[in-house]
Amino acid sequence: MSFSGDEKLRLLRERYRASAGRIVEGFRGIAAQLSGAPSDDTVLDGLRRELHRVHGTAGSYGYTAVSDLAAALEERVAGWMADPTLEAGQRATLVTEFAECIETAFKS
Repeated sequence: MSFSGDEKLRLLRERYRASAGRIVEGFRGIAAQLSGAPSDDTVLDGLRRELHRVHGTAGSYGYTAVSDLAAALEERVAGWMADPTLEAGQRATLVTEFAECIETAFKS
């Protein structure tokens, strides 16, 4: 069976959208880690890498709102990594809100 380029992209897009729940839960898990250790370099670096991945992949599959949100938070996380006190008390909440926003964006 052979698929056209458009059909292949549609199938990949559907597969990525099907993984949205796992992606959202991953960010919720990171938010939980940040609530206990908002300046943990390992958690922040993992968050930054995951945001970078979502930024690129979501954009490639046409989920521009998700990609844009990930890019904005990725930039913010870079600031957190440079200044351990910057928004330290809000980090977990911001990541949780991000997860909620992308969950909604994936549904539209």
